[in-house]
Amino acid sequence: MTDEDKYVLRHEWERNNGKIHQRINEVDNKHVNLHNDLRLLVTRLDDSSKMFSDNQKETIRTLEKINTNVTGLNERIRDVEYSSHSVKERLDTMEATADERRKGNAQIWVAVIGSIATIVVGALTFAQVFF
Repeated sequence: MTDEDKYVLRHEWERNNGKIHQRINEVDNKHVNLHNDLRLLVTRLDDSSKMFSDNQKETIRTLEKINTNVTGLNERIRDVEYSSHSVKERLDTMEATADERRKGNAQIWVAVIGSIATIVVGALTFAQVFF
């Protein structure tokens, strides 16, 4: 009886060996499928990164154009600011001149009214001599 336990029958050995090979093939197939899925995923990520890189280049070109336009606008805004400053100075000068003329006109009117009043008073006084 003990001799029988030492030996394995051929059909049992082949069946057990077949199960081991079947399990090895299942694991191997699983790894091949996962490897193919991983390769597909890496390919998709590579394509996505290339598209992203191309879009990034276009965005950089667009931003460079915007930067160039804004730089030109800075110069134009500086010119407009200088022009508005000089216009403001000219308006202040004109306003000061107008104020001086108003003051001068008021003084002229005061002098004219004073002269007329003096003439009228003198004429009334002189008229009393005749009447």
